[in-house]
Amino acid sequence: ANLGVGPASVFYLNRGAYSLERLLGGATFLWASVAVLWALGVALFGVLYGPDAFVSGRAFWLYAPAVPAVVAYLFLVAFLQGQHRFGAIFLAGASQGVSSVASLGTLWALGRLDLFGAVASWVGSFVLADAIAFVLLRPWRLHWREVIQRPWQALRDQIRYGVQGQLGNLAQLLNYRLDHYLVGAFAGRAAVGHYTVAVGLAESLWWLASAVSYVLLPRLSGMGQREAAALAQAGARNTFLVSLLGAVALAGLSPVLVTVVFGSEFRASVLPLALLLPGALANGVTIVLGSYLYSRGRPLYQTGAVLAALLATVVLDLALIPWLEVPGAAIASSLAYNTGLATALYFYRRVSGQPLSRLLTVQASDLDLLREVWRGLWRRLRARPEP
Repeated sequence: ANLGVGPASVFYLNRGAYSLERLLGGATFLWASVAVLWALGVALFGVLYGPDAFVSGRAFWLYAPAVPAVVAYLFLVAFLQGQHRFGAIFLAGASQGVSSVASLGTLWALGRLDLFGAVASWVGSFVLADAIAFVLLRPWRLHWREVIQRPWQALRDQIRYGVQGQLGNLAQLLNYRLDHYLVGAFAGRAAVGHYTVAVGLAESLWWLASAVSYVLLPRLSGMGQREAAALAQAGARNTFLVSLLGAVALAGLSPVLVTVVFGSEFRASVLPLALLLPGALANGVTIVLGSYLYSRGRPLYQTGAVLAALLATVVLDLALIPWLEVPGAAIASSLAYNTGLATALYFYRRVSGQPLSRLLTVQASDLDLLREVWRGLWRRLRARPEP
């Protein structure tokens, strides 16, 4: 529904192609269009087929404000990201989570928690987060006449850029979950449970990569070609090194961790987790390189890397899951993610003009940085007062 306009706004704002007001005008027009069309669609569906689609009755009509509330949040947070205001993003995101939990807890304590209340709490939490994000955007500093004046050219560029990346986001979502359905079809429900645990633990390695990519996008977008390539190289290398340490720790602890957290019946998740780790590491690097490709105005290249991984997933899943079941799915995913990384490396080389050796070779400065981070953490731990 958002057509990828959020990342597009981050890109154009930091490139200096459009002012914040112009981009906000384009995003606002798109949001209003989505809100009206979505509300009409919900109303038409409810009249023709009845208020029943995943949820029914009163809760169904909460679909109408739900999508506009979420889209508004994505747009507003993107403008904060484009201004490098990550503390403000944290406040907006925390307000959404805390208010949702608080509302659900209050309804439960009063004995009035039902489906309508749960959905209303979720929608209301995004409305609150929208209001907070809007205030944090400091609207009193904006030139509102510029916001409402003919946003068509900015909106056209936002959509043209955003759709290229949004296709990749949809393909990535399918790539992340397709193997779950195939495991269920070929190996049964119990196998899906084992595989889901393994995937969930392996994907924890992407937390760092996603955070690095999120912070890098606005910064890289405002840099020149050489400076952006150098920063992307350092970001990818250091993300890989830290993630590698996490993967080693996860592999070593997984036999105990899985049993303690999920129970002995999930011991079968340990092997697929180990098989997934090489792919998880590869995809972490792909995520960071994606921020570089986005920052150069080439989101379609990142989409190409995702589609290459998706194609490999389909072929390898169909070949390996009927034969090896859950371990086959893990092997297929790892190989597919490495295929995506190889494609991303090709596009990175094509766009940056830099040799891949600079990206793939660990530098002395990388080790120095890791040592400094470790020393800083150790000093903080030692400085804590004794209980």
